[in-house]
Amino acid sequence: MQVEEKKLGRIFQMKLEEGDDFYGVVDAFVKEKNIRSASVFLFGALQKTEMLTGFKDMEGFNVDRRHFDDWRELVALGNITWPDNPPPALGDVTWDEPQPYVHLHMAISGGPGKTEDVFVGHLSGGDVKGMFLDIYELV
Repeated sequence: MQVEEKKLGRIFQMKLEEGDDFYGVVDAFVKEKNIRSASVFLFGALQKTEMLTGFKDMEGFNVDRRHFDDWRELVALGNITWPDNPPPALGDVTWDEPQPYVHLHMAISGGPGKTEDVFVGHLSGGDVKGMFLDIYELV
């Protein structure tokens, strides 16, 4: 087991607006505020959604990418780190230096008229319909 004690730093509550590119807005904010480590909680809705589901097996990542063009409600929990190299979940991406990585596990509704359907996975992109995002910085 590995343990690192941290303290609560700044707390930010963001209200994302309709049409915002989720990662475009959040990544820019994380860079502007130099948030190096944090826990993230969000709830709201997306107009368009990109998500990943899957698992890592003996052959590597077995990934299912999904795209939804209808609005969906979601809740998500995750963290912010600055890895030296892009995580494999980002696909074919290269970095010259560490970049913020907002890693979110989510549950998302099945869309209008399909409230009994729920999907779980990683949020990989989306256009916001309306959303609140809480960032709890760890120092």
